[in-house]
Amino acid sequence: MSAFWNFSVRLYAQAGVKPACLSLQAAGMDVNVGLWIIWACVNGRDPGPALGQAVELSALWSAQVVKPLRSARDHLKHPMAGVNAEAALSLRKSVLAAELEAEKLEQHGLEALTHACPETDVSDRRDLALKRLQDYAARLGSSAASAGAFVENVFEATKNV
Repeated sequence: MSAFWNFSVRLYAQAGVKPACLSLQAAGMDVNVGLWIIWACVNGRDPGPALGQAVELSALWSAQVVKPLRSARDHLKHPMAGVNAEAALSLRKSVLAAELEAEKLEQHGLEALTHACPETDVSDRRDLALKRLQDYAARLGSSAASAGAFVENVFEATKNV
């Protein structure tokens, strides 16, 4: 497993992080990119120079892999008539495992972009994370308020990871 994946799993278990991630996703942003920005900043890196690549990687991977898996999993919540419910539930669990593996692969790709993130001597890494999440939101035409709420809830939780 990667350092970024391990960080994300531990962070997601912290109070308030799951709802913050779901809110970010509802605002049209990719949770993995949001977590990557936080992770890079916590580790003294400025993700700004690699943000365009991260957005591109995320958009393609999400559209071609993650969203189709998520859609299939959602459809399996209520199997069609004539489909064995127990078998559908088993398939749904397999699709969920594949979806998590796809998320892990996306994070691996994002982590690889960290080499393009220069070390920073910015003393307030939380503010840097907020700025970069606002940059991300602006690229997508999403709400800067969503980025602010995400940083407020998630950055604090990094202290427990």
